[in-house]
Amino acid sequence: MKNDWQNNRISKKLNLEYPTYFSLCDIDGAVRCEPTQFNDIDKTRLIIYESKNEKEKLMGSSQLTTLKTIQESIDWSSFDAESGVFVMKIIDLKTQIIWYDLQGTEVRRTNFNELYNVFRGKTI
Repeated sequence: MKNDWQNNRISKKLNLEYPTYFSLCDIDGAVRCEPTQFNDIDKTRLIIYESKNEKEKLMGSSQLTTLKTIQESIDWSSFDAESGVFVMKIIDLKTQIIWYDLQGTEVRRTNFNELYNVFRGKTI
């Protein structure tokens, strides 16, 4: 299972065929939502996330270090209050997704429709 995490051909080739003298990890997603005339958000929303299934371990050290580096490198004052870097634990994809910050503190719980609304610029 150690060599089965790659989500793209470049990562797979690097991981399986070359010695890596650097951290190579997979980050699941980034969502950017520009303010629109249809809502009251006056700043861009940026959410970077790693998703984990209910019984999956939350995070490897390489992934966590990379996410923390990203989080610490961004001037979050440029983005709205819903923005950030999160780990999303999927209990049930339709009904329960738990959001954690990188310290492992639960931030919120959403169902999938609420997740969609946060991604599209709404506040729940």
